[in-house]
Amino acid sequence: MIAIVDYGMGNLGSVEKALRHIGSDSIITSDPDVIADASGVILPGVGSFGPAMDELTNRDLIPPLIDCAYSGKPLLGICLGMQLLLEGSEENVIDRRETKGVVSGLGIISGFARRFPDNGLKVPQMGWNNLTDVTGRLLTQGDYVYFVHSYFCQLGDTRDCAAKTEYGISYCASFEHENIFGMQFHPEKSGEAGLRILKKFIAETEA
Repeated sequence: MIAIVDYGMGNLGSVEKALRHIGSDSIITSDPDVIADASGVILPGVGSFGPAMDELTNRDLIPPLIDCAYSGKPLLGICLGMQLLLEGSEENVIDRRETKGVVSGLGIISGFARRFPDNGLKVPQMGWNNLTDVTGRLLTQGDYVYFVHSYFCQLGDTRDCAAKTEYGISYCASFEHENIFGMQFHPEKSGEAGLRILKKFIAETEA
């Protein structure tokens, strides 16, 4: 059983539908005990970094997510969920009057979410891009996948980068560190390529 973490933000239904389509059992939950018992955990996300961290805190979901990460159980962060796995983000810094330049994240993966530089391209990035420089075991070189985001992941250890893509700059589109996976794109909205990626994640939970 795959636990899809419900913290009041995110594309929960579309993730559940995609998993059902590939024949995987899943449950949308905010129950720490269910998350602890799951064979794998997906942290989805659509929205802003600061409010998302507030919801995770208010629902007491931070301890089970950190426990999952260090237990060896496969953990997948999607879009905002990927960024939440980092040490922090530049998003919401001004409205929260942060003095350190970032809003703190889960701190599971070294790095920070940075806003796209002003290079004349529309932000947020919305659309399809190919994955390049693929090293991650869930991905295939050239996978064509769907992105919607204004911030990108700048990793503390570039060896964790599992794939790159380009939008004005070359940036990390996916990271992988042992049992922890992050995808800036939406596999559940990326057609056959996305379904193949999710199937490989499910295989990790069965290994």
